[in-house]
Amino acid sequence: MQKLLLLPPTRIKLEEYFEHSAIALPYMALKPMRDGRLINSLSRGVEILRLLGDSDGPLGVTEVAERLKVDPSTAYRLLATLEHGALVAQDVDSKKYGIGYGVLEIANGLLRRMSVVTAADHYLRSIAALTSESTHVAVLDGPRAVFVARQSGPGILRVETTVGSSEPAYCTAVGKALLSDHSEDDLRHLYAEPLPRYTPHTVTTIADLVTELSRVRRNGYAYDDEELHPGVRCLAAPVREHRERIVAAFGLSMPATRLTREHIPSLVTQIVGAAEAISAQLGHVAKPAVKSS
Repeated sequence: MQKLLLLPPTRIKLEEYFEHSAIALPYMALKPMRDGRLINSLSRGVEILRLLGDSDGPLGVTEVAERLKVDPSTAYRLLATLEHGALVAQDVDSKKYGIGYGVLEIANGLLRRMSVVTAADHYLRSIAALTSESTHVAVLDGPRAVFVARQSGPGILRVETTVGSSEPAYCTAVGKALLSDHSEDDLRHLYAEPLPRYTPHTVTTIADLVTELSRVRRNGYAYDDEELHPGVRCLAAPVREHRERIVAAFGLSMPATRLTREHIPSLVTQIVGAAEAISAQLGHVAKPAVKSS
């Protein structure tokens, strides 16, 4: 969520937010469930993953059953289900179970987010200092853009974002940058028409959104002209990884009175340059520009 605030200057240290993110938690049995919304077998599956993840080596069915205090037949069925999803793997010789490579596949999304934050840290701070405006990084979560890192500008009147908050992607600069590779069919799976209107500038049809995203691809950056928050304008550029996929967006937000048309080119150069530098750290190799004959 972005808000236009009148506040004393502050600085955000990203490492303070993420300092506990890599702490390994010891295995412990889940508490007895009293919440009717929880599914017992799924919770047991989570217990098994935690148990195997904390174990020094593979565990047999009997060992898992004893640790979970369930029948061996129940433990076997749970392990077989997890194995089917590649979340656990059975050793051919010992017949014991350990964590499967499917867990890495699932965790890859989180790892990408955290690596993006690490790669973006320098640019968040440097561009905020250079422009005196607030910078942020967002990732796509379904139809919404989620802020995963930010740096407040030093000014008293500035736009603030909150790490962990989200906004509709179709009417924000970071969101449009994140959506810029989506096809029309992709967009129709994400959104139902008419799209909610937040300001007179908000697009409300998929056709208009497709046109806007085509402009983002052509220009290499996205522009939010008071489309979600009156009085706030934003610029953003997509961040790509080594497989060309867009994994994040790097953005800049400020009061609309300070982001005028004549300021856009110089700010775009900085935003796009930062996004490209972050992309390079994630293994992306920019395609050489095609010279016109």
